[in-house]
Amino acid sequence: MFVMRTIAKNKVKLNNHTGVLTPVIKSQLEKVRKESKNWKPIWTGDNGYEKFEVHGHPTNHVMDLGKRLCTCQFLMLTGIPCVHACTTLSRVNKPPEDFCHCLLTMESYRKTYNYHINPILGQPLWEHAEECNSPHALKIKRKPGKLQMKRRMDADEKGGGGSKKSKADPKPQSNNGDNVHLTRQLGPFTCSFCGDKGHTKRGCKKKRACDATAAAEANKKKKNEGGAPASEQQLQQP
Repeated sequence: MFVMRTIAKNKVKLNNHTGVLTPVIKSQLEKVRKESKNWKPIWTGDNGYEKFEVHGHPTNHVMDLGKRLCTCQFLMLTGIPCVHACTTLSRVNKPPEDFCHCLLTMESYRKTYNYHINPILGQPLWEHAEECNSPHALKIKRKPGKLQMKRRMDADEKGGGGSKKSKADPKPQSNNGDNVHLTRQLGPFTCSFCGDKGHTKRGCKKKRACDATAAAEANKKKKNEGGAPASEQQLQQP
């Protein structure tokens, strides 16, 4: 809708405007033409009457009307005649509008807005396409990171259907009374020190006895090593 309105407004402006250049370019060229009065062109004496040396502040420039080149580079960058070109064109009695780029003219502007946008019906009035391939959902690629942990439920829990098998000797349930929340069920422990079942290495009595015996022997050995030098000193005394 915005583009359609813009094209329609610009077409109305085109019908009311007369001239070779567009309104914006024409106003810019008028400003440059007023500033060109402070510059003085001097003909170099060539046969084509095209090369001029333009004097002014802060420095002099060279203007070639045949090649449409100026040492200030303004004409080549913008397509609009610079102050040096305007003062040189006034010397040879040529209009500066003829030296503007072709894309800045009203003819190119009319070609740009020569087309229009066709109107479109509202969405409720669109034709429904029956035989069409609906777009498929894109495959979701899992991003790197920590995986989400989720406990597998037993078959007798809410939403059962999990693959976790129930234990042979389950522990009693909690006192909630809803028969849904269960206590943690663990199998029998095996001690890694003695190999017996029912306790772990941390609570093994045999390991505690062995540790106590080893500590006693270590203390006895330290006492024997520390007492020998003292007995030798006593023997040496008179």
